[in-house]
Parts: sequence; C-alpha cells; structure tokens
Amino acid sequence: MSEQSIDRRGPGMAAASLILGVFGLMLVWIPLFGMIAWILSPLGLVLGLVAMGNPAGRGVAIAGVTCSAIGLLACIGWAMLFSFSVSI
Repeated sequence: MSEQSIDRRGPGMAAASLILGVFGLMLVWIPLFGMIAWILSPLGLVLGLVAMGNPAGRGVAIAGVTCSAIGLLACIGWAMLFSFSVSI
C-alpha cells in the first residue's frame, strides 16, 4: 500500500516542480517580483529532483528541474550583475 502512495505522489511533485520552475522563470525578469524567484526556483528544483526517482511523471520532473535550474541561474546572474554595478 505504501508503494501506491509513492506512485501517486510522484506526478504531483513533478507537476509542482514544473509550475514553480515556470513561475520562477517568469518572475526573475520582473525587477521587484524577481525576489520571489529566489524562493520558487530552489523549491521547484528540490521537488523535481525528488520526483525524478519515480518513473511516473519523470519527463515532467525533468522539465521542472530544467526550468528551475535556469531560473536559479538567472537569479544568481542578476545578483552578480547588481553587486558588480553597486561596487563600481
């Protein structure tokens, strides 16, 4: 019975990872709302990595991890750009 609960939880976590990754990727480009991407992107990355262990929804989990990773890299890039421009 516990195997069925794991199988049912995997696609949900994969979908949540994709949703958080896409929202994080969209919000990172909006100046003040980009701070929310610092929360959404790592959360989507963790959920996607956990969901990749389940064969059900693996493709969605890979898409969520990809979107979340790109969003997190964009957040880091913006932080580096901002810190460089402030230090000049």
